[in-house]
Amino acid sequence: MILSATILATMSYGSGVTLQMPDLDRWNYPFNASPGDRTVGSTFSSYASGYDFDNRDGQLLLGWYGDRVAPSGLPASAYAINNCTVTLTIASDDIAYDPTLDDLASYEPDGPADIDPGRPVVLSGVGFRNGWDGWTFGETGPYGEAMTSGTRNCFAIDFDSAGAVRDMSNSLTHGFVPNQFAIAQTDAVAVGDIMPAYTVLQFQVDVTDPDIQCYVRRAMADGLIEFAVTSLHGASKPGGGGGGLWPDWVCKENALVGLGVIDAAGLVIDVNVTEPSGVVGDIDGDGVVGVNDLLRILEDFGVCPCCPSDLDESGAVTVDDLLMLISAWGS
Repeated sequence: MILSATILATMSYGSGVTLQMPDLDRWNYPFNASPGDRTVGSTFSSYASGYDFDNRDGQLLLGWYGDRVAPSGLPASAYAINNCTVTLTIASDDIAYDPTLDDLASYEPDGPADIDPGRPVVLSGVGFRNGWDGWTFGETGPYGEAMTSGTRNCFAIDFDSAGAVRDMSNSLTHGFVPNQFAIAQTDAVAVGDIMPAYTVLQFQVDVTDPDIQCYVRRAMADGLIEFAVTSLHGASKPGGGGGGLWPDWVCKENALVGLGVIDAAGLVIDVNVTEPSGVVGDIDGDGVVGVNDLLRILEDFGVCPCCPSDLDESGAVTVDDLLMLISAWGS
């Protein structure tokens, strides 16, 4: 990428760069002895099972190296995500298609029946604890404490109304509806119908949400774009609603993927990358700190995830950012 000394350079990476094969996919389940080598990964719930497992017990971790899309290593604010879509192929042939969220009460053993067939499958961000991150955890990092909820090293996350990261693995226990990144959708079957095996579903990531936009921007900056797939289908072991009908999802190790018959998880992403000028306080990228930069700070004042005007990268544009700009005025 070539940048003059004073002119901000913006590069558009596709009307949609397609990465059909994930660099990592892993069944993130405590009793899985081969997390990175399985042909399918299952999503299901252990809620109301009598065991102290996470509500979203079976989770699927997906990841792509960001440098397959655009250069990494720039500030998160340098990336603008125009579109982000994840595709995933179901291996099961007995799961009803449900593209809408269900009433929380319908998950209770003595609660009302779900008004529509099936349970939704959701896409979210990924969080880590106990010193792990996406690079170190990968496909082989240890799950964590299997018998205690809320302790897994890698977990599905959303952002609460204040923009704080929240472990959504126990959303039923804690009584909240996650602000999911996307819900699985398909045009191949009608709502409520059974999805044939190898139906492809799409997750259209809501990049209009500032927190989700910032999550993907930070992933691009880090060079590893990761998402978690979860659902609350009741498992037959240990229980959690019974029925034993939960979705299995195709992983890249599946023999049919190797033969080119079906696809593993895919990522379609459209990114604009604006390389900073290198001048501290230069928000508009013209190479100098001036009135336009001041106006931008005032416009963005307040909570502003991954904003170029958030000079100290605190997640909000504050007086501290204004003072940084003033100190660099005219440079």
